[in-house]
Amino acid sequence: MFFLIGLLASCTPDVNKEEEIVNYDIDARVFIDKKQIGKYDTEYLEPIYGGLVPHHNVAHSMISDFYKTLKKDVELIILIGPNHGGKGPRYQVVGSSYMTHYGLVIPSPLYGELLNHRDVMKADDVMLRGEHSVGIHMNYIRANYEDTPVLTLLVHETGGIHGVDSLGKHIRDFIGDRNVVVIGSVDFSHDLSLELAKQKDQITKEIIRNKSYKRLFTLNNDYIDSPTTAYLTIMLLKELGFDHQLLLNEGNAALILNRPNMEATTSYFVYGYGKSTSIQSD
Repeated sequence: MFFLIGLLASCTPDVNKEEEIVNYDIDARVFIDKKQIGKYDTEYLEPIYGGLVPHHNVAHSMISDFYKTLKKDVELIILIGPNHGGKGPRYQVVGSSYMTHYGLVIPSPLYGELLNHRDVMKADDVMLRGEHSVGIHMNYIRANYEDTPVLTLLVHETGGIHGVDSLGKHIRDFIGDRNVVVIGSVDFSHDLSLELAKQKDQITKEIIRNKSYKRLFTLNNDYIDSPTTAYLTIMLLKELGFDHQLLLNEGNAALILNRPNMEATTSYFVYGYGKSTSIQSD
């Protein structure tokens, strides 16, 4: 896997006069074939307006299917993912572009609005070079949305639920009436056997099915890699009026790779959210 490479670019966001850094996306060899990332008609009557989706190469077909169902004619994409290394402040907004196999993904100038929040800082470029939780999605975004700007936020797990709801309301306030989709980049159980992962996943599914979202903060890496990402995504979608959920897909690396005896697996869920008229609750 190639590392993200920093490169100076001539364009700059409207809210920042610094020279902009362009981050090259993490190697996406499994995605670049149009058979994997191509644009297809959704099998659902109406598109979804966001949800939770993996960030692991093994689950590339699940990621691709998620993007097929997303609302396409939008003004803004909000992408939220975990800062796996936990370096820096809890919330970091990305102000740089990403170069993908399909062209440049540009940051939304609205990232300056996020910087106005007392708990949000600009993302560290060194950290971004290795952070696949958002980098892995940039090829899909560019292939499906072309020139739509992306507001990207990285979070890590400090402070529990404290302040998360207020951040979601802050984002909702400056979005206004823009037509958006919200993507939460989340993997679920980690480093467990398939049987043990299934047990943990059942608990997580029940929490989400019952909409007991605050309970996500009681879970560790055996269940989910970023409760903050999942909760903030779901709450922001709810603020936007998209609170009807559907479990679109689920899987585990051991099953996808046909290696049921793997000692350390990763589980994946894909949840979609929409209005009651466009998506059925699970």
